[in-house]
Amino acid sequence: MAAAGGSFSSASWGDERVREILRGVGFLLHVPGAMALASLPIAWWGGERWGLAGFLITAAVSLGAGQALVWTTRGPLVFYRYQSMLIAAISWLLITLVGAIPIYISAHLSPPAVDAAIQIFRHPANAVFESVSGFTSTGLTVVSAASELPLHIQWWRSLIQWVGGIGVILLLLAVIPAERGAINLYFSEARDEKILPTVKSTVQAIWAIYVGYTLIGILLLWLAGDPLWRAINHAMSAISTGGFTITDDGLASASTAVRLAYTPIMLVGAISFLIHYRMVVERVGPRSLWQLLEVRVFVYVLVLGGLLLWGHRWLVGADTDPVSALVLWVSAITATGVTSVNIATLDNGSLLLMLVGLAMGGMAGSAAGGIKLLRVGLLIKDVVGQLRRLRATPHEVVVLRYNGARITPAEMARLGHTALRLVGVFMLLWLVGVFIMLYWMPDDMRLAYVFFDTASALFNNGLATGVAGPDLDTGAALVLSVLMLLGRLEVFPLLLLVAFFLGRR
Repeated sequence: MAAAGGSFSSASWGDERVREILRGVGFLLHVPGAMALASLPIAWWGGERWGLAGFLITAAVSLGAGQALVWTTRGPLVFYRYQSMLIAAISWLLITLVGAIPIYISAHLSPPAVDAAIQIFRHPANAVFESVSGFTSTGLTVVSAASELPLHIQWWRSLIQWVGGIGVILLLLAVIPAERGAINLYFSEARDEKILPTVKSTVQAIWAIYVGYTLIGILLLWLAGDPLWRAINHAMSAISTGGFTITDDGLASASTAVRLAYTPIMLVGAISFLIHYRMVVERVGPRSLWQLLEVRVFVYVLVLGGLLLWGHRWLVGADTDPVSALVLWVSAITATGVTSVNIATLDNGSLLLMLVGLAMGGMAGSAAGGIKLLRVGLLIKDVVGQLRRLRATPHEVVVLRYNGARITPAEMARLGHTALRLVGVFMLLWLVGVFIMLYWMPDDMRLAYVFFDTASALFNNGLATGVAGPDLDTGAALVLSVLMLLGRLEVFPLLLLVAFFLGRR
């Protein structure tokens, strides 16, 4: 194995490692093909046989290219961390492009009865944008009338965000024999820790939890009054914190019972799978879980932030319906992006609170996007530790509690600085994204809206003020697509890919 540093050398490093990268990409390219084959019955059942062509072509391209890469790169492989991150970056780029194929083809084959709803996808940039938004479980959309989309496209949008919420790599690792270095592939998709001793058992446990919660979500929404088709699609959207709906106004026309049922599903999707495993399988009690920093931050942000948003809206004389405020806040902090309120109509204070919420996001190791509450908690704990150390006497030993353990401020500082580096990169990308987006924005567009929708893309949230919509310019769609991918993979895999093509390691 080549050293971690140094310049790129095709003789000593390139041939063998590139073969490993291509083999990993080949395996992952099977994912959208399998998804397309699984979607064929939906087009047939919905009486939309003209939609079969898109799925068949997608399967042919995906499985054909995947098999070609796998068979031409046969041999023993070890996926090290660097290669794994490159595999993740390349695969996500290709999978989102492949995922746009059925949307694009169906838009060109659609009969006149549904032509108006789907014709926006005849532009390839819009089809790619929708695919990226789905696979990254962001939920931004260029569709103005989702209820009029063909059933197989409604399903495809829900499916790609459902798979994307948990990760395409996790889907693959659950069904193929584990390669050496599978743990590096697991971590390359913005995962932080294992649940069980092996990667395969961890992935299978995550999928069991995910599927189980999805089925419970479907039942819950159906019992609350949602029609079954809507309950299926919206449960997949909520559990993946994706944001796509098959209604034109999100949850605005939904009953109070449905909105209340939607809320716990969003929250479940934003909670770490490790926490779910400990609660469901290990039967760990609330007292033990409360010792975890991220759990406490999650509860504080949920309760205090929700009360602050509701109180502010009451003070400014806006809608004070507590259910509306609850859905609004939960949608922000879980990165789901579904709400019953038009975000563009919010006052500046509410918009700022929502921006803070969507930037923080959910727990690490969940389906949610954002900076992650664990990092927020680490930064706060680090500040507290430094303040306590400054006011301590010369001989006083300062000890902090972290996840039930006792650590020094110096140890907490190391954790805090690691979190701060990633937060800093996110903030820089956000500002750069806003600056670039301004080139495609009309002069009368509010700067606050550009900041909000750009953050929504980067933090994979999906709440939008109108910047991302049916009139989205091709250049702006490309910028937002890149930001969504950067946010989903937490920046570094794509940056490594850029460095790789520049010939640097």
